[in-house]
Order: sequence, then C-alpha cells, then structure tokens
Amino acid sequence: MNTTNTSRYAAIGTALMAAAIPLSTGTATAASGTANIWVGGGPDLLACQATAQTCALTAYVYDMSTAVTISVDGKALITGLPVASSGTVEPGKLAAVWTPQTAGQHVVSVQQGSQGQSVTVQIIDNNSPEAYVKRLESYVSQLICKSGSGNSGSFGCMQADPL
Repeated sequence: MNTTNTSRYAAIGTALMAAAIPLSTGTATAASGTANIWVGGGPDLLACQATAQTCALTAYVYDMSTAVTISVDGKALITGLPVASSGTVEPGKLAAVWTPQTAGQHVVSVQQGSQGQSVTVQIIDNNSPEAYVKRLESYVSQLICKSGSGNSGSFGCMQADPL
C-alpha cells in the first residue's frame, strides 16, 4: 500500500470536511459575511498616526446590496453602497478619508446591517516631540536604504525582486 497517496487522500478529505462544516451550519455564505475595516496610510508621512495628516479608511464587505457606514468616534464619515473590490477576498469595499483633528484614542468603525467591526487608533499631536522623532526615524531609515547600508532587509528597507 502506498502511504503517500493514502496520506494525501486523508488530507484532502479532512480539508473538504473542514470546509463543509461551516457551510452546513450557516456561518459562511457569499451574500452575508463580515464587514471589516482597514485603517491604512495616506499621502502623508504620519498618516493615521498624527493630527492633520490624512488617513485612508476602507471597509471590505461581502454584501453588495446593503449600505455601509464608516464612522469615527460614532460620527458617520460616509454611508453608501459598496463598489467592486478586485484582488481581495471580499467582493465589495467602501473607502473614506479621515483627517484627525485631536490627539488621543479614536474608534474607527464599519457597519453593514448587523455586521460590523471597530478598531482603536492612537493619534499623536502633529507638532509634538514624538511626531518629530517619528519623522526623523523615517528620514534616517530612507538615507540608510538609499546608501545601500540597509540592503540586507534591516531598517525596513524594501528590496526589489531580482527576478
């Protein structure tokens, strides 16, 4: 008996069963999945980190027919129907831009029907010593990467694929 094929078939069977269990209990459907929020960068160096710096907020959803609301600290920034989202697991997305005006913790939320998610974002004052240090760290890191000293992947230097 070939144990390699037996192991392969057992693994495939286990994977199929694991995939079928959530579908049979109704926890995973294409029409109504979770709503997820992504708090990402923007055009500014301290995007989503400091006051007066723009921040991109994107909600990723499964339901394309129900309106989505993106809120900050309970105040709606945008409400609308999702648009197609290529290259992601979720078929739809809704994007907004937020420019924090006050330092401190802010709650960013997405809501679509009964589905929702919230994340807490810590914002610093754009003119604070901490913001100055973050800018200086970024500048030094860029210099190291440009000089070639950081080509081993240290200091967060991005490397081009040699192929």
